[in-house]
Amino acid sequence: MTKTVLTIAGSDTLAGGGLQSDLKIFENHHLFGLTAITCIAVIKDHQFEINDLSPSLLQDQLMSIKQEVTLSGIKLGLIHDIASLLIVKKFLADFIGPIVIDPVMAFKESDQIYSQAYRNGLIELFPLATIITPNLKEAELLSQQVITNLDQMKQAAQIMIDLGAPAVVIKGGERLAGDLASDLFYDGNTYQLFSKPKLAKTTINGAGCTFASAITSNLVLGKDLPTAIANSKDFVYQSIQRGIILNSGEGNVWYGKDVETEEKA
Repeated sequence: MTKTVLTIAGSDTLAGGGLQSDLKIFENHHLFGLTAITCIAVIKDHQFEINDLSPSLLQDQLMSIKQEVTLSGIKLGLIHDIASLLIVKKFLADFIGPIVIDPVMAFKESDQIYSQAYRNGLIELFPLATIITPNLKEAELLSQQVITNLDQMKQAAQIMIDLGAPAVVIKGGERLAGDLASDLFYDGNTYQLFSKPKLAKTTINGAGCTFASAITSNLVLGKDLPTAIANSKDFVYQSIQRGIILNSGEGNVWYGKDVETEEKA
């Protein structure tokens, strides 16, 4: 029987990340994806503009899903609205199964007071998660420390465990020095590093969303956390290699193949 996965996330109109990316990855893994939309991102004057949907509309979406579908897993992306965080928290409290929180924090530098309140609300969700998947910038905001090397990544991971997350994988990406793009996994007991050579590609939009939704898919399919992360690291690597170039010269990740079919080939 086909398993169902819900993404609670924003809409990326260009479909590199956000709920559009999540649905693609779920389909790649032979899972049926559902969405609860929190906000819609568009580009105006070459800058992203995020438009929040009302919390009541998010509530209606979640209740529709709860009434009609038995979920096998949940992935959280950009919520963006503090009132919506409270609604999501109540929804997650009743769920038994893998929950992956990708703690996207998309705020302008001038929004420091709001972003701090949002950070606090996001942290309240951590104990409900199976794993959280911040990138380096998000890990810095959540741990409130600078990260420039592996030791600091480990310190930040410990802080997030102390904040209530049962496990964390920090997406290092290209920001750390060296030839490798490394992600650090920590479950409160053991650190494990997952590394791939850095790619000279511009098709990286949505890599973080893709990584988190691939982890969700693997967990729903019964993989343990280290295996889910390793499989997802490979998935993102190939998605960057096969990505789609936009008119701006930047590009979106795109896997472009069926996971099961490719493994059998």
